Amino acid sequence: MLPPMEYTRRDLARAYLNAFPMPEHVPVDPESLAAQLKTHHRQLLRGLKQLFEVDLNSDQVLKFFFRGVAYSYRGNTHPLSGLLEAGPLLRRVEGTGTLEICDELRQLHEKSQERHIDLVMGILELVKPAAGETFTSEDLKAIGVDDEVPTDPDHLWT
Repeated sequence: MLPPMEYTRRDLARAYLNAFPMPEHVPVDPESLAAQLKTHHRQLLRGLKQLFEVDLNSDQVLKFFFRGVAYSYRGNTHPLSGLLEAGPLLRRVEGTGTLEICDELRQLHEKSQERHIDLVMGILELVKPAAGETFTSEDLKAIGVDDEVPTDPDHLWT
């Protein structure tokens, strides 16, 4: 059995960003992995907000700023984001330098995502200064939150 997951304020910041409601461009099947993940992110955020005793809704100015950060974080992609089967494309551009540029952009994307989380950490610090708390999966379970990430073992949903 795996040891319980530990959660810091950085995880709270990530949970805020992952649970932020974005407009749907296409209908999402309620049984899909995407729908299950959305529910998971909302529940994890609910639990972490309760444990850390912090809520961005308490300060309207910071809540407004957070919305901009969240839209930026959730809309931030790179050229190969979301490609499930890129084999034909990769073979077509191989040796042209294109893949190296795509990899550089992927790395910048990952750095940007981490900096967005850093920014939310700063916002959380303004709402309620950190006290060095760390919580575990057991703490979440004690308040009725299951932190197990849904998976799609049959690869039916993407």
